[in-house]
Amino acid sequence: MPAAKLRQDTVRRLPYLGEQNSQCIYWDDEIPCFGLRVYPTGRRTYVVSYRVNQRKRLAKLGRADALTLAEAHKKARTFLGQVAGGEDPMAAGDALRTASTVRALVETYLRKHAKPKKQSGGSDERYLNSHLVPKLGSRLALTITSADIAEIHAAYGSEHPYAANRFLEIVRKMYNCAPTWGIVPRGFPNPCRGIEEFPEHKRKVYVTNEQMPALAHAIEAELNHYARHALWLLLLIGVRKKELLRAQWSDVDWEQRALSIGRTKNGEPLLAPLSIATIERLRMIPRIEGNPYIICGKFAGHPLKDLRSAWARVRTAAELQHVRIHDLRRTVGSWLVQGGASLHLVGAVLNHKDPKTTAGYAYFQTENRQAALDRHGERLREIAARPNSGHSTSNARNAAGQVAKAKGGRRVHRFTRQELYGLVWSKPISKLAVTYGISDAGLAKACRRANIPCPRRGYWAKLSAGLTIEKHPLAPATDASKEILIIETLVNG
Repeated sequence: MPAAKLRQDTVRRLPYLGEQNSQCIYWDDEIPCFGLRVYPTGRRTYVVSYRVNQRKRLAKLGRADALTLAEAHKKARTFLGQVAGGEDPMAAGDALRTASTVRALVETYLRKHAKPKKQSGGSDERYLNSHLVPKLGSRLALTITSADIAEIHAAYGSEHPYAANRFLEIVRKMYNCAPTWGIVPRGFPNPCRGIEEFPEHKRKVYVTNEQMPALAHAIEAELNHYARHALWLLLLIGVRKKELLRAQWSDVDWEQRALSIGRTKNGEPLLAPLSIATIERLRMIPRIEGNPYIICGKFAGHPLKDLRSAWARVRTAAELQHVRIHDLRRTVGSWLVQGGASLHLVGAVLNHKDPKTTAGYAYFQTENRQAALDRHGERLREIAARPNSGHSTSNARNAAGQVAKAKGGRRVHRFTRQELYGLVWSKPISKLAVTYGISDAGLAKACRRANIPCPRRGYWAKLSAGLTIEKHPLAPATDASKEILIIETLVNG
């Protein structure tokens, strides 16, 4: 290929010297690997040739009628600088040309991850095909930004915040897997990063003791026999709805009283224990020849597809519209906890893989918490009602007086109503007032405020004369806050 000293005034006059549409490049004498490619049509393009990762490449810098020679030189130096650093300047463009669309990424995610590895693969498919593909399906997966996902998340979450968070989790997982499948390059920022989820609150609904009779009556009134038995089994075993509907008679170990469930939601197999009541319920379920499932559907050889319609009828009849069918599983856990079962045991029964899930059932320990607080309250009242010994009372009052005096020349006296009642009937108020450093009028006023009866005028004279005079009884306090009296006095000096 020809070599030339390229100049701005000669770039447009250099002729095409190729044969039969072959490549014609004038290589510049000033910058190695930089040149001007001339096409048979007369179009001219600046190019730069380089080798990276044992691959020789020819990059187009721009058309000669759009770039000046100086601009092309600058761009060529930038390209060659990247090559010297081990980078391929054309890699980004190659990635965009071969990049998959969001629709292709979704299909790959469902085929390679969601369906073969998750029990909820069908749910993932509905989320993505309903909310992501219609809006961003034709876009390249590489071009999706956090703003794109945040917009969908916000719109979806305005009415369904919990479902919007599940959608965000699925998209985040999909983009985490994408580099492994070569759909986006390593280090590509996950577009879900930094998007704040909607606040969620753990559901704490379960069927209470008061609600259970109405629910039991509604279940017994259900006309679909298999749905009726299924709802009872959900309340007795605590398994998930899908796990029960997939169960077959061959999974029941009558001798060991256990139900073998293969792959559960958390991916672990489960050997669910069966109570005597559960065994009795299972024996009540009619078997259909040729159908291996415990809960049979209307099609031969198939299980009941769903319990949604049956549960809608039952909860309406029981006036429990706020209770979902999964709350029956929560009812089992809550009743076990209230019955004294440990959280560890409840987690084993419900096949919880994460202890944090079972920890949520501590909320249902209402009776245990109430009983503990009742014991605490009784003990506190018992100790608080014990009479103080004279020595300890005197020491406490002296100590309190010293502290008060050090802080501001005040002494604080604390009495219960019963204590002050006993004092005012043990000696005249005038003498008590001197003892405690308060005026007799102030002490009498404190007694009136606390509804403590005091001896009337002449009481002590009659008592000295040997007469028997009846005390006025102390009436119960109408206000618990007045049970303890605090009297402050000034300390001289």
